[in-house]
Amino acid sequence: MKYLPFILGTYSTAPGLTLMNKATPGKDQLVFHIDETYKEYLNNKVMCRKEDIRKYYLEHALATSTTALINRYILHQLVKEYPEQFIFENDDNNYSLVNRTTEEKIQWSDDWTSVEGNLYLSLFDALCCQLQEDVAVFQIDDNEKDYLTAIHLCAPNHWSPAAKIGKPFDQIHEPVPNMERVTSHYFKMLSSIINSRGPFTRFAWGIATDTRLNHHPEPPPHTDAAIWNGRQTNNTNQLFFIRTERQNLIGFPEVNTFLFTIRTYFYEVDILTDKEKSALLTAVNSMSAETLRYKGLDKTFHSLKSKLLS
Repeated sequence: MKYLPFILGTYSTAPGLTLMNKATPGKDQLVFHIDETYKEYLNNKVMCRKEDIRKYYLEHALATSTTALINRYILHQLVKEYPEQFIFENDDNNYSLVNRTTEEKIQWSDDWTSVEGNLYLSLFDALCCQLQEDVAVFQIDDNEKDYLTAIHLCAPNHWSPAAKIGKPFDQIHEPVPNMERVTSHYFKMLSSIINSRGPFTRFAWGIATDTRLNHHPEPPPHTDAAIWNGRQTNNTNQLFFIRTERQNLIGFPEVNTFLFTIRTYFYEVDILTDKEKSALLTAVNSMSAETLRYKGLDKTFHSLKSKLLS
């Protein structure tokens, strides 16, 4: 199955939330997706850790009760959705998770926040590194203020976790063109996500000129910034890829929090069907000039259009 949110021929910033339990039974009703590219995604997280994990994993006023509950949920879903891959053990409140694919064993005690060893910064960090998804946690406090309280993002799509951590929803999305209708009433939406019968799924998409997962705006040391950034072409044979994000939102009303997961997929434009190419062209043509710049399409639009029309 391909996730092609542009297939209706329009670009939209609307939330587009759908109940996960209304999706087609099977993969689309799973929170986490593990497939044949699993090791590639995990290796990307290893590379982020070698560079500087604190560039990709940040916390802000993260409550112990929140992180413990989130950790329990991630563990529960992994074991439930992939029982042949993940083995959970409880020996007198000394816990462990064995990943049979990587042969890694994670161990922790009954606080459900810290982790044994010095490889990971926390249990949350360790569990996120078992996923192909990136993960964020959004909190609403007792004063009805919302903020991004934790983020583990090793596949950033041209934005920095450090620029978002601790900020409310409207400030996080301020750079996104045409978001005014969403941000004008966003608090009610966040409360609904937390307290409604989710989980919910939505999709976001853009155009990439490579399939590298990590496009943090700050390149690693000794890396050419232009090459790292991508999104430039003067080549009529340039490859283009749909970069789709499957995003899940899971509410936890007991701690007034929701979990946000991001799984990235790539689809080569050249192998789309004629119908899909036509829909993509129509959707890109529907973008405003501001959106084209935000999506990095202002430099590649004409090359992409020529490819879609050929």
